[in-house]
Amino acid sequence: MPDRFWAADLALLTELSAQIGAAEPEFARLLPLSPFATLTTTPGWGVVRAGNYGGALGDPHRRPGPSQIYRASGLSPAQYESAVKRRDGSISREGSVALRRALIDLGMGLWFNDAPSRAYAATLKTRGKKGGVIACAMAHRATRVAYAMVRDQADYDPARWK
Repeated sequence: MPDRFWAADLALLTELSAQIGAAEPEFARLLPLSPFATLTTTPGWGVVRAGNYGGALGDPHRRPGPSQIYRASGLSPAQYESAVKRRDGSISREGSVALRRALIDLGMGLWFNDAPSRAYAATLKTRGKKGGVIACAMAHRATRVAYAMVRDQADYDPARWK
């Protein structure tokens, strides 16, 4: 009986792998036709990461700035309204799941492939921040970088993001 389950799981995994393999060339074909093509000049951001972000964001002119994009992802800390406002720092988990995943993925791309971002993450770690907090901070940084690049249609410049 367990062998049957393993075989079914393997079949599903094989099918998923084939679908991913078919999607990547399609991203590579479509991304240059979009305003998100410039994102691939960023270290660690290939066609899949840029395409996922573009697909999750939609019209790049829909939101007036990176703060609104970050808020739409649901990564902004929750704020509770009462007689006294308080912020407990927890993530609201409201917002677009696809956009949240895309921003975290872009943040991870920066964290592991971009020297200024790696240095920023290291300073957060030395200040005692946990991995999840650093990941959210990197997603926030990625939001600002991606927004500016798409807005200006400019290639990535590491000196600008030190």
